[in-house]
Amino acid sequence: MVKIEIVPDMKKHMEEENKYIERVISGRIKPKRAVQTVVFTPETFSAVFSPGRIRLLLALEHWNGNIYQLAKALGRPYEAVHRDIAYLEGVGFIKIASKGRSRFPRLAGPIRMPVFA
Repeated sequence: MVKIEIVPDMKKHMEEENKYIERVISGRIKPKRAVQTVVFTPETFSAVFSPGRIRLLLALEHWNGNIYQLAKALGRPYEAVHRDIAYLEGVGFIKIASKGRSRFPRLAGPIRMPVFA
């Protein structure tokens, strides 16, 4: 599972995370279960999650085809979908499986945004 967290101030968030780590290391508290978390400010979130990328992630939830088929299904140019998949793969939201010359995008795991749950 990939957890998305949106924070108003990245510097303050990092200070809080560092305090948590210090408390765990010193033995004052037990660590929480590890979950892959990607932290964004509102500005970086809006830059990463364009409407096209959100539609792409939604489509991948039950997708079995390759990138070319996905681009056709979304009604978007192949190059744009390929670029968005490469970007989202770099952020950790998508994994690519290859078979021959075809590449098959998949979600890396469920994506959760607890702040809105």
